[in-house]
Amino acid sequence: MRKITTKKKVFFAIFTLILLFISGGISYTYYLSSKVERVAVDRSNVVDTGKEAPKEAADVITIALFGSDYSEYYDVSSADATMILAINTKNNTIKLCSLMRDIYLDLPDGGKMNLNYTILDGGPSSILKAINYNFNLNVDKFVQVDLERLPKIIDALGGVEIEITTDELQYINGYIDHIDKNNGTNTEHIYSSGKQLLNGTQASAYCRIRYTEGRDFKRTERQRDVLNALFVKFKDINLTEVPGMISEILPLVTTNLTNSEIISISSKALGMGLSNIEQGRFPSDGNIISAGFTDMYHTNIDIEGTTEELHKFLFSLE
Repeated sequence: MRKITTKKKVFFAIFTLILLFISGGISYTYYLSSKVERVAVDRSNVVDTGKEAPKEAADVITIALFGSDYSEYYDVSSADATMILAINTKNNTIKLCSLMRDIYLDLPDGGKMNLNYTILDGGPSSILKAINYNFNLNVDKFVQVDLERLPKIIDALGGVEIEITTDELQYINGYIDHIDKNNGTNTEHIYSSGKQLLNGTQASAYCRIRYTEGRDFKRTERQRDVLNALFVKFKDINLTEVPGMISEILPLVTTNLTNSEIISISSKALGMGLSNIEQGRFPSDGNIISAGFTDMYHTNIDIEGTTEELHKFLFSLE
């Protein structure tokens, strides 16, 4: 795994929301956290998988980050992006990794399903339990943003500068139209390649492109590009603008974090500093067994090998 600075690529727009918590100050954050939409999760149930996480996990705060898609058929939407944020209170490190959306996992109660669809039957609780069951983890906290709210978050920060390639230009406007249709908005198309300022809908559409070379692997890179651009943008904002911005953005977040957890986690992360964040993507290429269509697109993986690599990454195991 490689280390990156905050001026290089990191993961997706959801992590920016954690940074907003940190930047707001403790007492002000406590007040504003009441604006967050909360979903109850039975934490003892989602970690009760019959498997034991490494003892080193006791020193690491893990939070799942979900970017959800639209759904025409369910009350909840599939997890278009799934990440795990790990704050190591012993080593004072912060790590962030993505789990590929199409990995084909065993379900705790039998059967198999792609990771992104496990959220459909039971919401955040079911996807948390699937992650814990397959990878011997004990993640019981989450933060979620959907595609209706993501454009508003990006717009609140004034948009982001992104380099659009000629290949991406072929697809981005179709995604813009799709987001507009679902959100009831009307957004200008992008007509040329090159670096340009994207508004919330345009940047969200950029995050969704998956049909160029590299497909889903390349899409996770686009998501990292957008997060990096958001984070850099936020760092340059005048401090007098921060309270109003946080007040505008926090209501767009869904989580099961309590007020006291938001304050505690923010304090720990702030104390560690955010100059270096280590990133990872799982499964690694070596742990992908096969990928292709049956009833839908599945990525079959070596669960044991992926679990071992994931534990090494999250818990700093040698």
